[in-house]
Amino acid sequence: MERLFEKVITLKRYDRTFDPYILCATLDIEILYFDLGDILGFKTTYCDVSLIYLNQHLATTTQRFVVAHELGHILLHKGIRPLLLQYMNHSRFISHFEAEADRFAIILLLCHYYATTDLEVGPDKLMYELGIPEHCKALFLDTFSQMQLHQQHLAQLLL
Repeated sequence: MERLFEKVITLKRYDRTFDPYILCATLDIEILYFDLGDILGFKTTYCDVSLIYLNQHLATTTQRFVVAHELGHILLHKGIRPLLLQYMNHSRFISHFEAEADRFAIILLLCHYYATTDLEVGPDKLMYELGIPEHCKALFLDTFSQMQLHQQHLAQLLL
């Protein structure tokens, strides 16, 4: 988690924000809205141009999570696509990258929340407010508790 936290903190240097939409704009990552059916979203990168395709029918909070998740893939998993195609049958390999992108999104959204509000809410309500999907609950609670343990360090980094 420390590596992901450091990656999120370095993003603040780009535009002094943790907002995934502003970060995408600063990093020249275009977000395109489509009817994707059951797909929440996905990213593509070609010749160093990254695009995020986002399901236009999702709730606003869920869209924010999906953008943060796909931004995580773009920043953490450069060059993975050709390798990923070789291992499509290895679900453990794929789930590692999905879990890493989920945790990145959770950290980014928690940092954005703590940097923009003084409200203290419980983890269940915060998970709902941040649009964290139910399948990420255990990961969210673990990340939330770890960030609470390092709250003083976190406060200094968020300034």
